[in-house]
Amino acid sequence: MYFFVPLVAVMCAALGVMGFDISCNSNMAVYWGQNSGAAGSLPYQQPLGAYCDDDSVDIILLSFLYILKGQGGYPVLNFANICDYTKNASVPVFPGTELMHCSDMGVDIKRCQEKGKIILLSIGGATAQLNSDAGTFSKQIWDLFMEGSSEFRPFDDAIIDGIDLDFEQQSQFDTIQFANNMNNYFKSGTRKYYLTAAPQCPYPDANLGNLLAQSHVDMAFIQFYNSGWCDNSKYGLPHWPESMNYYMWDAAWRNNSFANPNMRLYVGSTAGSSAGNPSSYVSPDFFANELKGLQKDYPDSFGGAMTWDMSWAYGSSPNYATNAKQAMMAGSKCSVYA
Repeated sequence: MYFFVPLVAVMCAALGVMGFDISCNSNMAVYWGQNSGAAGSLPYQQPLGAYCDDDSVDIILLSFLYILKGQGGYPVLNFANICDYTKNASVPVFPGTELMHCSDMGVDIKRCQEKGKIILLSIGGATAQLNSDAGTFSKQIWDLFMEGSSEFRPFDDAIIDGIDLDFEQQSQFDTIQFANNMNNYFKSGTRKYYLTAAPQCPYPDANLGNLLAQSHVDMAFIQFYNSGWCDNSKYGLPHWPESMNYYMWDAAWRNNSFANPNMRLYVGSTAGSSAGNPSSYVSPDFFANELKGLQKDYPDSFGGAMTWDMSWAYGSSPNYATNAKQAMMAGSKCSVYA
């Protein structure tokens, strides 16, 4: 029996994204799903719905779909303490697969969308297995999570707002073909979808650089952490050989080096001292001042901020995401970008 997404669900989901404006320079994106703050003795992440009412967060990235082709040819998800069948036997798995049925997340996705947030599914992560082909995998993503039809729907009739690619290792997977396929599916849909990527800060990124240059990507959540010389901690230093290098990304943007000339650039940061390499971490106030400076100095390309992850952000005092959002709101403006 195939699960068809009701038209009313599509219409309601479309209404849910009215609050998000990609053209604004103060959007806040936060990764949720891996509960990484627990390793730092912070409280466990809450279910997705607990964050729907937080107006400081505009984009929530569900992390991760980390195996492209698992048992039965279907992908594998992991959302730590919220939905992970390997640690909680009560989490249902679709027959003949390792694909989890996370019904509660489906309810929460729709609730967050009703609050004006967009919800993206992040594919990849540090331990990803990029072991499928672009054609099969793109069709599965459309059928399992968007407006396609499938007997297996991890979030039931909830429709995510797009896909994020966080590929941190090289592979034979045809990222460009996948992106082009997804953009074609998006055009066939009844609502707005987004394709985003999370490159590391050295420009061009070794794993996603070709994707950004050859395929339409709406937003780049640049990881200015875990890379040493170009991390946030180097913000304010003279350019080269060590400096937070947003200026390189902006120069590429101005030189039309990206397939989408209006791709919005986001400044990514870890939200806790142990959320990544400790030497990459900057305090909430440092990050807030950095964002205000970049927002002012690069008004055309700057789209907002990203942080890893929700558990660390909420365990920080002040809240890392809220502090960043408030800093950007002082200089917030929106334009019209296609």
